[in-house]
Amino acid sequence: MPRVIAITGCSRGIGLAIARRFAACGDRLALNYLDAPEPLAAVIADAIARGGDGMAMQADISQPQQASAFIAAAEARYGHLDVLVNNAGILISVPTAECSWEQWQQTIAVNLSGTFLCLSAALPGMIARRSGRIINISSELGLIGYPTYAAYSASKGGVIALTKAVAKEVAPFGVLVNSVAPGPVETDMLIKDSLEYHDEARAALPLKRFGRPEEIAAMVEALAGEAGSFMVGQIVSPNGGAAI
Repeated sequence: MPRVIAITGCSRGIGLAIARRFAACGDRLALNYLDAPEPLAAVIADAIARGGDGMAMQADISQPQQASAFIAAAEARYGHLDVLVNNAGILISVPTAECSWEQWQQTIAVNLSGTFLCLSAALPGMIARRSGRIINISSELGLIGYPTYAAYSASKGGVIALTKAVAKEVAPFGVLVNSVAPGPVETDMLIKDSLEYHDEARAALPLKRFGRPEEIAAMVEALAGEAGSFMVGQIVSPNGGAAI
């Protein structure tokens, strides 16, 4: 039976890789994007070809009404959610003393509040069914911090704390909440960030390379499947040795 998978922020990078991974499983997909929806047509077509289905919906998940509308639309189309992947996020790297209030607010709004809004909207249905998986994409920087990434690190550290708190609360109802905290991954977001994306940063990693979006997607799929059946409030960090 195809699962119903809702994924936020999946028009590029890690989110797109996650969507492609579940499409290859023939699942039914509710795909959220903010802009550039073009890649999602091929993802949906692949899901349908494999016996699944798909829908794409534009929504700014940092806005309460839009976040809840996305979850409601997915539930209305498919009747329920089996898995929610909170992936949408932004990256701002700037010296902390130069970080504006607007930059701080936007980072927290998208990365942390957006995760909370979608998670809280999905929980009632999952709790009622006594079944569900929620996978929050955080970051290894939420574990170790990094200079010039104060807002980003704080937002992702908040996602980690949110994951642990909610996991303890809802596990008795059959809802398993965990987080994947990637290290540096070859995405548009990282490539545009000259502070971290350079040969010296790559060479400092024990694996001597950055990760691939497909490697993070594989970890998400594992948590959504049998490998995640005894995982509660865990922070799994595929990071190439950046944080040990």
